Amino acid sequence: MKVQDVKARFEAVNESLQDACDSFRWENADSYVSWMAQTLEYVTYTTRILALTGSSFPLDKTALASRFIQHSTEEKGHEKMLYNDAKALGFNLAQMPTLPEAEAFHKSIYFWIYQNRPAVVMGWVILLEGFAVRNGDKVHARVEKAHGKKASTFLKVHTNEDPGHLEAAFGMLSAFSEKELEDVAHGLELYGKLYGNIFRAVEAAAFPLKKAA
Repeated sequence: MKVQDVKARFEAVNESLQDACDSFRWENADSYVSWMAQTLEYVTYTTRILALTGSSFPLDKTALASRFIQHSTEEKGHEKMLYNDAKALGFNLAQMPTLPEAEAFHKSIYFWIYQNRPAVVMGWVILLEGFAVRNGDKVHARVEKAHGKKASTFLKVHTNEDPGHLEAAFGMLSAFSEKELEDVAHGLELYGKLYGNIFRAVEAAAFPLKKAA
């Protein structure tokens, strides 16, 4: 597999997620807060996942390891924004249920790390960064209009930061072998499916949620 093949797969995966994102009830506070709760599930562990992935690269891929470790520092403390956004709407994310789809979305990552296949995790990273780049502006606009600026800081930050992260991630693809690029593409497809399932699971969950006391 070539780099251009991975980029083509990236486009296809993002296209497949478009309907799930566009039809999601961002303007509904319960839906939005539940999405934040599922996002919190993986954001809480992102710094550790990225650092652990970096440490799993062999010595001849030190540049990749360094980038993952640097990226982990860039994601530090982002879970606090989610807590604050939910608080602005009167919810405590610590009391929100975590759906099985959200657990699978990040806990399965450790399998690839321990199987010495960190390139799959690269697919997970590109999936998330790409989704933010393709959808961040319009989702942030919808959320801010419906819920206000104080409830949309996480989306605002990632809308501004992730274009640079995605560009850096694509720039790293040339460091992977053709076999490793197959793993990147697999990660894109796998986690694209799981991420779409999170949206559908949130919409199918029982509402309304209970606000913080």
